[in-house]
Amino acid sequence: MSYDPPIVGTSPARNGVVVDDELLRACRDGRSDAGLLLWCALNIADGRLDRITRTILTDAQGLLRPEMINRTKLQEALTAEAASSGESDFPKDDKSTTNILRLTDKCGLLVPQQHGGSIVGLDRTLPTREAVPALVTMLGEKLAQHHLGAAEGAGVEFALGMGANHWLNLAPAEFRAAAAGKPGNAQPVSQRGPIPGDLAELAEQLERRRQVVLQGPPGVGKTYLARRYIDWATSGRAEDSRLQGILADLPANERRPEDIAAEVIRRGLSTVWDIVQFHPGYDYTDFVRALVAEPVEGGVTFTPRHKIFSLMASVGQELATAGSNAEPVLILDEINRGDIANIFGELLYALEYRDEAVATPYTVDGHASITVPGSLALVGTMNTADRSIAVIDYALRRRFVFLDLPASAAPIAGHSGYPSDSAKRAALRLFELTDDALASTSPGLRVGPSYYLVDGADEAECLQRLAGRYVYEVLPLLHEYALEGELDDGNLFSLTTGLGLAPDATQPAAVAALAATLTGFAQQPATSVSSDPDSAEDAPTPSPEELPTAASVDDGPAPDENEPL
Repeated sequence: MSYDPPIVGTSPARNGVVVDDELLRACRDGRSDAGLLLWCALNIADGRLDRITRTILTDAQGLLRPEMINRTKLQEALTAEAASSGESDFPKDDKSTTNILRLTDKCGLLVPQQHGGSIVGLDRTLPTREAVPALVTMLGEKLAQHHLGAAEGAGVEFALGMGANHWLNLAPAEFRAAAAGKPGNAQPVSQRGPIPGDLAELAEQLERRRQVVLQGPPGVGKTYLARRYIDWATSGRAEDSRLQGILADLPANERRPEDIAAEVIRRGLSTVWDIVQFHPGYDYTDFVRALVAEPVEGGVTFTPRHKIFSLMASVGQELATAGSNAEPVLILDEINRGDIANIFGELLYALEYRDEAVATPYTVDGHASITVPGSLALVGTMNTADRSIAVIDYALRRRFVFLDLPASAAPIAGHSGYPSDSAKRAALRLFELTDDALASTSPGLRVGPSYYLVDGADEAECLQRLAGRYVYEVLPLLHEYALEGELDDGNLFSLTTGLGLAPDATQPAAVAALAATLTGFAQQPATSVSSDPDSAEDAPTPSPEELPTAASVDDGPAPDENEPL
């Protein structure tokens, strides 16, 4: 659109000349919000259209009612409104209905579905928040023409009071956020720092294979290490980069993959990520795509929708198309607790053949297939003490690199939260005794160091917390191992007796007894903690950033990309 009439500043006098305003400036400058402002100006100029927009086309929140983007449905609603209001000039004929729907299309509010020459449905809504600041300005100019104005700082609330958010398919909160922010201003791309030592192997394997599982016994820091990777990959902007947070910040009409990718680029993010946790009830329709029940007039309809994996994959594709190097990362926590074949479906093939379309049961956004982009990184975590690991899908094992996280005392030695060296010695001693009791079990059934990483205002408080964590979290795990036959009953009895724990003691009594034992450990000379010169106590103390470390598990060579499955 372009228009270059005689301009007379902001004079309220009409006299056949045009008063310059935000709409004309948008048209002259060829701005992308010009069409939306035209739609808003038409609603301002015609009270009938405003009423139709606010009460028929949109719901109470101001969001479009998809069923009304239909020539037949809208004409029925207009006819009913005209009859109930008794207004003879209320638009209700076929031409009026067609004009209204065509305007919503031509002004950039939505993309309609068409059959022949008629609009029969809503294909998708389009972003509108960029027009909010200009709309607030335009309303202020309209008031000024009548020597009126909103109170200082109240322009946005005045616009909402008029129902202006309905014109732009925005809820009130979305309208306020768009007015306060500057969504068009791009931020510099975040730059990742050097890879920390504890992340080097994980980063290397993700670069090579894109699919890694961190496995180890409870308490070794599997999820912690995955989140450490996210902190590094996002350049310290983990919260700003989480997919669910980005979705929450976007208006409802800007939550398609291309909109999300545009927001990732606008924010200058180096990574977009999220985390899901598998469990026995989790399936394909929770993870990939599903038919989602949505309310419509007179009932519900089932619409195919992205779930977390499909959405992340689509965002990754859009980022690649836009030339962005932002890395999509999805953490799959407790990956071995889910039914892998039921959760992944055809994705087991798609993971092997990146950037190739694979057919899915559901068509979303016009795509009946899903493509896993080469940029998407998957980081799984697996508890090796979980009994379900025995039946983890071999097809999944062939597609992932597995990294071992051993139960090591090094994180305890490097922990800076202990109030004294003697408290640290007590924690190391407790870890050592427990590890000795588990010496005959599988390495995957050890107890990791995170249970021993406590702090406190003083030594007594620290040891009390350590005793409580051990009694309420570690001992039940050890008893479970014993019930399953993984831990010898005699070893468990020797351990608990050595720690001063009576077999029939209540848990509070056991905490008190263990705290007393730990106090005794803390009072022993440092040399008595371990006679092994290579023990964690005598080894150099690593920094927290260096822990935990991962060691690769050799599952054989990676399958050739061209080899049939």
